[in-house]
Amino acid sequence: SRPLIGTVTRLLRQKGVHILLDAFATCLRQVSQASLVVLGDGPERAALEAQVRAHGMAQRVHFFGYMATPDVSAIMRGIDIFAFPTFGEGFGLVLLEAMAWGKPVVASQVMAIPEIVLHEETGLLVPQGDAMSLAQALLRLMQDPTLCHTLGMAGQKRVEREFTVERMVQQTVCVYDRLLGMAGSNAIAEGSPHG
Repeated sequence: SRPLIGTVTRLLRQKGVHILLDAFATCLRQVSQASLVVLGDGPERAALEAQVRAHGMAQRVHFFGYMATPDVSAIMRGIDIFAFPTFGEGFGLVLLEAMAWGKPVVASQVMAIPEIVLHEETGLLVPQGDAMSLAQALLRLMQDPTLCHTLGMAGQKRVEREFTVERMVQQTVCVYDRLLGMAGSNAIAEGSPHG
C-alpha cells in the first residue's frame, strides 16, 4: 500500500503548507512509498515547490493547482489521509468534505477546527506550526490502516448527523457567539428544535 496524503487549500503562508512539507519529509524517512497531493494555488506556490526540491522529494509531492469541484471530489475519493496544517481558518468547510468522503483528518488545533474534527475520534489534532507533531500524527495513521478506517467512518457519520445545512447555520451562530463572547445571545440561536 502506498498511503496518499492530500490537502486542499490556498497557497498562502498562513495555511501552513510549508509545515506540511517539512512533516512529510520526516514521514518519507519511514514510509518511503507515501505521496502527497496539494490542491490549490496562491502566491506561495513557487516557494513551496522550491522547498519540495530542497527536500529531494519532487517524485513524491504533486501540486495540482486550482481545480473545479468535481475534480477535487475525485481526488478526495482517492486519498487515504486529509491534512490541514493551517495557522487559522474560518469554518474549514473542506474538512467537512474530507470527512464526508470518510477520510481521517490531521489538522491544526486552531479556531473552530476542534468543533469539526474530534481528536482521536474523527481525526488527530496537532499544535499549529509544529512539523514534528504533524509528522507523528501522519505516520501514526499511515502505519495503522485500521485506525484510518475507524476515524474516517466516524467522521462520515458525524457529518451526516451533525452538519446538515440547518444545523450548520445554527452551530455557526453559536460558534460566533462564543468567539465574540456574547453568551446571552445563545438563547436566540437555540430557538428551533434539534433534529
